[in-house]
Amino acid sequence: MEDRNRYAKFLVCFVSAIFIMIAMETTCYSSSGVLLMVKGKVTIQSDGATYPGKSGLRLRPGDIVNSMGGTASILMSDGKMHQLKKSSSFTVPKKKDDSTEDRMVARLMDTIKETTDRGRGPTVKGMVRGEREIILTYPYNSFITPEELRFEWEAMEEMKDVEVSLKSMSPALKYSFKVEPGKNRITLPEDAPQLVPGVRYYWKVKGFEKVGNAPYTSKLCWFGIIGAEEIGRLESDLKKLDGMSGLDENNREFLKANLYISQGLYHQATRILEQSLIKFPEDQGLKELLKGLFLKMKNIEAAEKVL
Repeated sequence: MEDRNRYAKFLVCFVSAIFIMIAMETTCYSSSGVLLMVKGKVTIQSDGATYPGKSGLRLRPGDIVNSMGGTASILMSDGKMHQLKKSSSFTVPKKKDDSTEDRMVARLMDTIKETTDRGRGPTVKGMVRGEREIILTYPYNSFITPEELRFEWEAMEEMKDVEVSLKSMSPALKYSFKVEPGKNRITLPEDAPQLVPGVRYYWKVKGFEKVGNAPYTSKLCWFGIIGAEEIGRLESDLKKLDGMSGLDENNREFLKANLYISQGLYHQATRILEQSLIKFPEDQGLKELLKGLFLKMKNIEAAEKVL
């Protein structure tokens, strides 16, 4: 009986080890490439099925990228680029045992996948805007750099006695300051408490109706300031991105946007993607990425307008 129990335990451990090895192999081969800025018609053959190629689409070993009159750039996980020209095809190679992944590229590929996956999902309807709700516009659920610290909201001419409030749980902070009449953009006063990098701060705006004295208020939004270490890493990655060969301006901007997303700098990424979408309004991959970014920011109204 004891021998049977030992054998059963051995069998369970053996099967578990096999599954772990399979999972490790799958993970190892799961991020071989990504399509950048697809122009025109491009298709992907994968596991016996054919899919339309889109900017930001992840590729696996054995996938075949076919140009159907279109073009695309393919970024591999080792940082190398491949250009798909018209009337050509490219088969994603298997990863060699001695090949190494580029850490920055791997992070960008993970960011692209996570954000576009979110953008492909349904958009849940947001809460209806209240009659006396102040709409905050910046910073809106995003990290920012220290020099970009300011507060903006939609102007409301009928409002007076406007006040901006900030708070955080740790370190504990409650601070508010008045805003000059007619303003809807302001920087933090010089005598304000120093804000700590990496901390999520929550802010809101409130005021009163000029006639009737009815209250106006906004919902809470969060923001954070990235620290010196993160800024240094970002500058290094941007420099590395600028030095990558085989990237045209549009591909570089696409990757730069995802670099900002990976650092939580959603506003900077949004500006880049919106400009790219003006250039390529039919790019479904760009739309999914931008929609996913707005959903990260919980900006449901903006996400609904993308697709």
